[in-house]
Amino acid sequence: MAAPVVDGPSLPRRVGRALAAQGRSFGADLTLGGIGAATLVLSASIAASIPPDVAGAPENVKMLVVGPLSAVIGVYAAVMAAIYGSFRYTVDRRSGVVAQRATLQSRPWALVGRVPFAALGGVTVAAAAVLGGRLALASTFGLAGVDLGDILAILAVGAVAAVWGLGVGLVVQAHLPALFIAPFSISAALMAASLWPDISAWMPLPTMLRGAGLDLAALGIGETVGPGQGLASALATAWVATALAVGAWSFLRRDLR
Repeated sequence: MAAPVVDGPSLPRRVGRALAAQGRSFGADLTLGGIGAATLVLSASIAASIPPDVAGAPENVKMLVVGPLSAVIGVYAAVMAAIYGSFRYTVDRRSGVVAQRATLQSRPWALVGRVPFAALGGVTVAAAAVLGGRLALASTFGLAGVDLGDILAILAVGAVAAVWGLGVGLVVQAHLPALFIAPFSISAALMAASLWPDISAWMPLPTMLRGAGLDLAALGIGETVGPGQGLASALATAWVATALAVGAWSFLRRDLR
């Protein structure tokens, strides 16, 4: 008599297990807490660059000052979210969590579980950036310039940047190098914007910001330079998908130690 065939777990169950395993870690994510607090403080530093006499200026003048700040906060959110995305993996790898989970579930499913929680962490970091910036500006600007669309755009940028950071972390693996490589990989465009705006507008961070609907003028990239919003959104998706694909290829082929 032939031995009965035992079916493996169904696809929904595999996805559920991967998400549940990552969700347990997310509930006590010290990395997220630390980076979120650092982002809050960093974003609050925006107030230091605002002249104190702006407080008595007319509302239309205040709007000219506060209008471009959404893109600046978006940059802070993206850079810190990228650091979080890479750290979330490198911390787990250094502490042996990744190797331990590899004995309980296949690597592809472990990676599937990481992606949405990396994005959720990026949203949280971006929310800290928004909160820090607005609290710092409240005494001078009050609620002037608060726009729900811009806030949602910054949260979206945080989510996408964190997944980018995850891809970088999967490739770099080592914790300390990730601290430098992840933020540099996403912010290099800002360093080139003043010299080569036509080129930098097509790079990851500017396409993330413009694709989310944020104005890049404050970063030295004019409205007519580079892709439009729709193309920028598609290009940002392609950038992040490529980073994650390269990271996944590295993760699935390298030994876990």
